[in-house]
This record gives sequence, structure tokens and C-alpha cells, in this order.
Amino acid sequence: MTATSTAPAPAPAPGLWAQSALIGGRTLKHFVRSPMMLLSTFGFPLLQLFMLLATFKIIVHDTLGESYVVRLAPLVILITSFSAIGSSAIAFWVDIRSGVFNRLRVMPVHALSMLLGRMLGDLVRILGIAVLVALIAQLPGFRFRQGVAAAAGFFVLVALFGLMCTSLAVVAALSAPYPPVIMRWVQMPTLALTMLSTGYMPREAFPSAIRPVIAANPVSTAVEALVGLSRGGPLLVPVLATVAWTAGVSTLCAWVTARRFRGFVAG
Repeated sequence: MTATSTAPAPAPAPGLWAQSALIGGRTLKHFVRSPMMLLSTFGFPLLQLFMLLATFKIIVHDTLGESYVVRLAPLVILITSFSAIGSSAIAFWVDIRSGVFNRLRVMPVHALSMLLGRMLGDLVRILGIAVLVALIAQLPGFRFRQGVAAAAGFFVLVALFGLMCTSLAVVAALSAPYPPVIMRWVQMPTLALTMLSTGYMPREAFPSAIRPVIAANPVSTAVEALVGLSRGGPLLVPVLATVAWTAGVSTLCAWVTARRFRGFVAG
């Protein structure tokens, strides 16, 4: 009798989250290898931090009696999240309309892994940059004065804000007819939200007529929450407001994404 050899069974395909992690790693590699993306999401916000500190540090301290970096550093961290929306949306727009997505569709790969991988990679990028900005902001005096738990809560809140931004980026990529439209959709709203927030100055410094709008601004609620978690101050209301904003916007984006992404998968 002759022995019969059997071919080894093929290895099972990785699960959805493993595939998403691989695509997320690809997203991070593209980011690290792109000098323009590094400059726009990391260099410009840091430049803004030190320029504004050099210009307004003494004025704000003498007028309001607090160190300007206390609220400016959290704002700059949030700006890095905002700045990731446009670049991430354009990159995802190209991916889902190019041969990359078409190749994945004929492979044993979850279609959803490309979407989740993009969001996962961008979220890791946002958190990594937030940590670097917080460390560099130590030079002009930014400190975590509320303990380790509060510092961890600080970055959890940044992650929630980042999740909202990555959700908006996906919706923009799925909705825009071509990439230049994305920047027009993103730039003005994010600029208005940051300028009309308590990151540049406390609410009391704004005209009384617009203070309710300033206070309800999601950037203001996030800044106040991050200030409370780093220096100290009111926490309950700003944290709950930030969670409500991020959860609400992310949920709405998830609904829009599910409807639009289904069309790309079917097409």
C-alpha cells in the first residue's frame, strides 16, 4: 500500500478586528511617511501654541489671573484632532474609489475592516499626537495636577473627541463628490468652532449676548473638561456635555456611514 499525503488545511482568515488592525497599521505607516500630513496635524498646532503664548501670555495672565497655557494646551490638542478630519477624509476617499478597495472586495476580507481600520488608525494617531503635544506643552508650564486617574481621564476624553472627528471624516469621504469639496466642508466649521470657544479665552471674556452659544460649543465643553482634568476645576457638567456631543455626533455619523458604505460594498 502506498501512503497518501493530504494537503494541509488552509489557515483560517483573520477575524474582522484582526483585519481592521492590519489596515489601521497601514494607515499609520502612510501618515508617518507623509511629511505634509505630519506638518499639518502636528507642526502647525504646536507652532500656534508657542506663537499665541508668546503674544498673549502676559495679557491673559494680567487680565484673567490664570496661566494661558492651562487652557491653550488642551485647545491645541483638540485642534490636532480637527486637523486630522480633512487629511483622513481625503485619504479614505481615494482608498474606497481606487483599486485598493476593489482588490479587497474579491479577497476573503471583511468589507467593514477597511472602514474600521481607517478609523482605528486615525484614532491611534490622534491619541499619539495628543500625548506628544501634552509632553511638549510641559515646557511652557502645562501640568497634570489632579493625579494619575485624572490624567488618564484626560486622554480618554481626547479619544472620545477623536472618535467624533474620525466619524466625521468617514462621512465626508463617503459623501464628497471629489476631494477639494472635503476641505471646504471641514475648514470653516472647525475654524469657527475653535475661534468661538473658551480655549482662546474664558467665557467671561466674550460679550454677554453670545456667552450661551460659546458655552454650548462642543470645543468649549471639551476644553473646560480637559482643564478640569489637568489643572482642576468644574468637571461634571463639561464632561457630561462633551460625552453627549461626541456620542450624539458619532451615532449620527454611524447611521449615515452605514447607509452610504452599503452602497459602495454593493457597487
